Amino acid sequence: MNIIAEAREGTVGSGSADVAGFVSGSALRSSVLELLSSKSVTPTEVARIENKHVSHICRTLRELEGAGLVEMVPTGSRQKYYKATQSGVELYLIISRKSAR
Repeated sequence: MNIIAEAREGTVGSGSADVAGFVSGSALRSSVLELLSSKSVTPTEVARIENKHVSHICRTLRELEGAGLVEMVPTGSRQKYYKATQSGVELYLIISRKSAR
């Protein structure tokens, strides 16, 4: 069973990393995933929006990328753009629905 299926069923963490808890356990990770679910942005733009230092944002992006929730968008430019993967978008929607209850 993949992470998204586990999150839908509420069984995330039963044999795999608790990715839903990993994201929802940090306001910054949740906020960054929400932002990247709607558009591609640079770490500098995220830092400005979140009012955080860019190094903090870069670390958060690496964590989310390592979990397979965000990815770098190839642009041919020197600037690095990131967006949520399909799994990241689905997980964000699941987390946001659960927190709205």
